Amino acid sequence: MRSVVFVMAVGLVLAACGSSTSSNGGGGCTPTATKVCTAGGTQFSPVSLTVAAGTTVTWENGDGIAHTVSSATGSPDTYDLALPTATVSHQFMTAGTYNYYCKFHGINGTPPTGMHGTITVQ
Repeated sequence: MRSVVFVMAVGLVLAACGSSTSSNGGGGCTPTATKVCTAGGTQFSPVSLTVAAGTTVTWENGDGIAHTVSSATGSPDTYDLALPTATVSHQFMTAGTYNYYCKFHGINGTPPTGMHGTITVQ
């Protein structure tokens, strides 16, 4: 398991190999093979994605409620969502399993519970 921190916010910090971007977004979201949406205030959709190394994954706040996308490995570089509508993207360069959760609606653990998800990079 790799340590990685994702945060949907204007100021974004990632602790993993790859690159990232962030921006303000607007309501509604449709998940794709490379996009995770927040839905119903307490879930990521889909919960799990499997992508090839080099793929950029985007998280979009689709429900207008403040969320985080935070490392489930306890990295100290975790920040809360600054705006209730935002997107964040991260390019995964290294194979591995990346667990994450929302600090407001989930619980960190191995594995995390509540509002959480997993990105598997092959």
